[in-house]
Amino acid sequence: MSGLWQRVRGWRGSVPGGSVGLRLAVMAMIDAVGTGAFLAVSVPFITRSVHLSEGKLGSGLSLSAVVALGTAIPIGVLADRIGPKKVLVGVSLWRCACFVVYPFVQNLWQFLTVVCLLGLVDKAASPMEQALVGQVTAADDRVRVVATLRSLRNVGFTVGALLGGVGLLIDTRAGYAAILLVNAASFAVLASLAARLPVLSAPARSLRRRFSVKVLRDGSFLSFTGINAVLTMHMTLLSIGIPLWIVGHTDVSSALISPLVAVNTVLAVALQVWASRGTDTLAGSARALVWAGLSLAVCCLLLVAAPKLPVVLAVGVLLLAMVALTGGELFQSAGGWGGSYLLAVPGEEGVYLSVFWLGVAVQQIAAPVLVSLVVTTGTTGWVVLAALFAACGLAAPLVGRWAQAQVDARPQPDPALAEAT
Repeated sequence: MSGLWQRVRGWRGSVPGGSVGLRLAVMAMIDAVGTGAFLAVSVPFITRSVHLSEGKLGSGLSLSAVVALGTAIPIGVLADRIGPKKVLVGVSLWRCACFVVYPFVQNLWQFLTVVCLLGLVDKAASPMEQALVGQVTAADDRVRVVATLRSLRNVGFTVGALLGGVGLLIDTRAGYAAILLVNAASFAVLASLAARLPVLSAPARSLRRRFSVKVLRDGSFLSFTGINAVLTMHMTLLSIGIPLWIVGHTDVSSALISPLVAVNTVLAVALQVWASRGTDTLAGSARALVWAGLSLAVCCLLLVAAPKLPVVLAVGVLLLAMVALTGGELFQSAGGWGGSYLLAVPGEEGVYLSVFWLGVAVQQIAAPVLVSLVVTTGTTGWVVLAALFAACGLAAPLVGRWAQAQVDARPQPDPALAEAT
């Protein structure tokens, strides 16, 4: 027993952020396992158990996304008023309650009600988690902590997907309901753990001084957000673009899709911390986005080459394309997170990060249409998309210098006032 305790203590010491970093790691794993399990069974549950068509399912999810876009900024403003920890706890409990009800959905209107209720907080969780990391960890640890959390999330999603696979094997409403309730339980545990996180005193005091939505007039931050949003299209390329391209435009078996996704997952887990090195400055974050844009451009060009090659060579090229895609994902996530927090006005992190993640949400709505169009148009579409990725990446240093000038021009807080607050 003492040997096990020593190993646990050693693991805690190896996690960035110490004991708080370990708590955040546990939270990330629990959240990802629950979400991964839900994603595995969500579509079969609605189509097989609730008996809704794919069209109605898609319409409901689109409506939920629209609701989420409307609530992201107000929740960010609230976080700057009362603190991201309280908001994250409330959001987690709200999601828990919704997923407790989810298994009892019987028709379209009940489905729409539940997904719209979930939509109210759907885009709030990620910025609140990011803001909370900034509040509970030292500045020197933030980049490494977030990189570690992202790696663990990839592991958690994989474990959750395997758990969801059990529900798919059972293939009954009761089996799906059990997985949905596991997801609900994960949010309850997440709320409990988040409520116990110790918030560093200085950021907590400054957090409550003021709040505004002047972020909507911050041109450098919005430009950075836009570049990051375009580069996050790697998610849609992974889930839609590459599978559609393999199935419809190459002679490669569709069975290759699953191993390629596995390659992405393994590399993301193994290399995220490495890719995050140096992104604790705006210049470093901008460099990471340059590499992200160029990596994604290379991925697109490799995909263009695949249909013109014999099957064996095409498999190799597709593997290289997936490696390039993963590189884009790693550098985008590292550069985007690091830059967004550095650009947020102190005391207004909640609303700034909510706007930043709102850019990602808009991409998630628009990218499936764009990527589908790219696949349909073939070579021309992929070349244009490659040029877009490269242009956004290469523009990042210019935007970074503009943003750094804005940051340097900000009035410095009065130490005496901060202490008094």
